[in-house]
Amino acid sequence: MPDYDFSDGKCKVTITGKILNEDFARILIKNPDLDLQDILLLDKVQKQKPIEADELKYLRKNRFIEGRKGNIFLALNVIEPTHNKELLAEYINNKSFDDLYFKDLILGFIKKSTKVRRKDIDRLISPKLSLALSEVKKKNKITNFLSSLRIDGKIRSLPGYFWEAI
Repeated sequence: MPDYDFSDGKCKVTITGKILNEDFARILIKNPDLDLQDILLLDKVQKQKPIEADELKYLRKNRFIEGRKGNIFLALNVIEPTHNKELLAEYINNKSFDDLYFKDLILGFIKKSTKVRRKDIDRLISPKLSLALSEVKKKNKITNFLSSLRIDGKIRSLPGYFWEAI
């Protein structure tokens, strides 16, 4: 897809003379109902270019994307028609698992280990979180899991950054 630059009151179009992403080309072929606006917006997503708030709203409304602003990715219903296992694996890595899965994993780990340090929990959970998340966001997400489990009365913190099950 061409890249458009509308800065300085001008329209600059850059056309690359080769297919940059064959998987994206397959997505377009397998989704013939997409109009030009949809294709251009999906191209922005796959190239990880900035998306305006109204564009993001449009893509969400039409269920073309998933994820949060800054970490959006193509939705399963866009990828699925291609029957491409690599695209599906990438989707699953971006989507990750639901929060309950991670909370159960943390709780099980703490119960089996009696007392666990935060760094051990990070080592267990971080690689399983979405690849779309930065290390800082992964650490924050794990903090949220621990806080939720603590608030639910399932674990408690101990001095020295230890956690134990209640």
